[in-house]
Amino acid sequence: MKDLFTALGAQGEVILLLVINFIILFLILKKFLFGRVLEHLDNRRKEIQDTFSKIEEDKKQIARLSEEYQNKLQSIEREGYQKIQDAIKEGLSAKAQIISESHLQTDNILRKAREELELEKKKAMKELRNEIISLSISAAEKVISKQLDGETNSKIVSEFLQEVDKVK
Repeated sequence: MKDLFTALGAQGEVILLLVINFIILFLILKKFLFGRVLEHLDNRRKEIQDTFSKIEEDKKQIARLSEEYQNKLQSIEREGYQKIQDAIKEGLSAKAQIISESHLQTDNILRKAREELELEKKKAMKELRNEIISLSISAAEKVISKQLDGETNSKIVSEFLQEVDKVK
């Protein structure tokens, strides 16, 4: 190797000094420069890792908030649907109640109308009876040609009405 160095024109002492200088320079750089550079690189690596960790936490929080938001939306939709269903049930119940009340009112009106009709019928029958009694009395007076007293008239009329009822 010595021949190689001599052939190249390099001297062994110079090369040895260069190697020693290089080692000294390396140690000085290692002590003063490499430590700071490595420390700076470590700090930068730590900052990047912290940033990535923060991003992951933010992603998890966003996913959690998104899920909560979806759950709240579903809950609101269910509540809205339930309120609509309750309103429909209430409306149907009110409809049934109104129909029921109108049927009751109609039944009451019909019952009252029937009662009034029955009263009118009885009144008309009573008037008709009285008219028949008057006509019967007047016919009987003409036939008998004399006026009978009130008691006798009533008796004759009662008998006549009984006969009319039997004919009916």
